[in-house]
Amino acid sequence: MSRSSQTTHVKNGNLSSAVCTRLASLIARLTDECILRVRRGSTWWEGSNRASTGPTTYASETHAFRTASISKTFTAALVLLLVEEGVLSLDDRLTTYLSNEICDQIHIYEGHSFGSDITIAQLLRHRSGVFDYATTAQFIENVFDTPAKKWSALDLLRVAIRAGTPYFRPDEGVAYSDTGYVLLALIIEAATGSSLASVYRERLLDPLALKSTYLEGCETATEWPVAHAFSGKTDTANFDPSFDTFGGGGLVSTAADLDHFITSLLGQAVFANEETLQFMKLGTDGPVGTGTRKIRTAAGISLFSISDTLFWGHLGHWNSFMLRSSETDIVICGTFNQANDDPRYKQILEAAVSESLSWDANK
Repeated sequence: MSRSSQTTHVKNGNLSSAVCTRLASLIARLTDECILRVRRGSTWWEGSNRASTGPTTYASETHAFRTASISKTFTAALVLLLVEEGVLSLDDRLTTYLSNEICDQIHIYEGHSFGSDITIAQLLRHRSGVFDYATTAQFIENVFDTPAKKWSALDLLRVAIRAGTPYFRPDEGVAYSDTGYVLLALIIEAATGSSLASVYRERLLDPLALKSTYLEGCETATEWPVAHAFSGKTDTANFDPSFDTFGGGGLVSTAADLDHFITSLLGQAVFANEETLQFMKLGTDGPVGTGTRKIRTAAGISLFSISDTLFWGHLGHWNSFMLRSSETDIVICGTFNQANDDPRYKQILEAAVSESLSWDANK
């Protein structure tokens, strides 16, 4: 898709043309394809600074996109569903499901291996201390130098083992780690005997009717076109997605599907027990995140403050976002499709929230 196309496509419900024009103007001048969905109750707006090229039968007329780390919320929900079913326990250790080779090497801190001490709960809350492979310059260079390379989960773990050292002993701090969610994906597969893609589909995607969501490279893509994600000026659309499809990323979705998922999750329509959702929200307060203000890092979701409004949800590498405020019934989902930060992204989200606060949630 050309980056120069600036045709704005919008959908709206119960909103005046003036409101729609204001929201469309927020994203119109961005270079990369921005998709923005804002909803309060049954009043909503969804738009893009690109023309839609997809089939008109789909619920969402903006393009699908790579959600990146928003996938972690889905992975955490899977783990907690398996805990409710008795398949997993939060206190289970890596050694219950993974090989001694992985457990012995994944967390060597101050000369001692702590891999066997790591629990599922610690992985969910980024409290395991395992080194984050995705932050290493060598890994990023490798992805860009060999974009067609197919990565395995073990390849990613090897990068984590060789490229850096753990941040702390298990449960002695908090440090965001894609590696931890690769480990959770392997635990899911070991515990269920099924692929991660099939477990996503059987326990989340099909029950919630998320028809435009799939694990890229592992399932057949929907008919819906996927927006191109950029890193600077580099178009990554043709990069093999396997560098980010093992628990910590990899799901392709639409703004409407993400809206439905986060609303269902926080509305107690995913878990059988209210205590499970409460556990998911427990975490470590601070430090302040980049861009939007992160207040708490929890189990696959975080707490953010935008325009003095609290939102639960997750952000992704391509500056994707899935956020819901239960207090105000506001949801904002979408993507800026750009890995590099831009101060306008924060301004757009703040303006969208401020606009939607004036809407009647009951309409």
